[in-house]
Amino acid sequence: MIQNFFSGLYELFLGRPLPANYTNDYREVVFPNTGLTLFLITLGMVLLYYYVFNRLMSTGFYKTQHWTIMLVLNAVIAFFIPIMQVNSNGIETHSYTYTFAFVNAVLSVVLFFLFSLLFKKGSVQAWTTPMKWPHTK
Repeated sequence: MIQNFFSGLYELFLGRPLPANYTNDYREVVFPNTGLTLFLITLGMVLLYYYVFNRLMSTGFYKTQHWTIMLVLNAVIAFFIPIMQVNSNGIETHSYTYTFAFVNAVLSVVLFFLFSLLFKKGSVQAWTTPMKWPHTK
């Protein structure tokens, strides 16, 4: 189920994996592993920002520019995940791999924003970051 979800999601943006002889490797191993890693790392980064930095530690790391730093850091990490997955599975690295990495980084930005909307309410200092909506205190 997870395998089909992530394979379908990435193929929606990327098309069929190239070179064609690695299609099964992408669908069965690379796409699911990358998607699950993307989900967990992005969730971890959001929880780190809202609940560790701005609740437990009460740092001054609560402004929109701080949130943007975490977002960009998450996107950079998400860019390198597919490249490492492809290399660790013995698949040739070429333009499809870098397009895959770019799409993964863009998806990480979207996911980071959505997780931020869900988890910001529990933060003491950053509950208005990146914006006040949809929660008010």
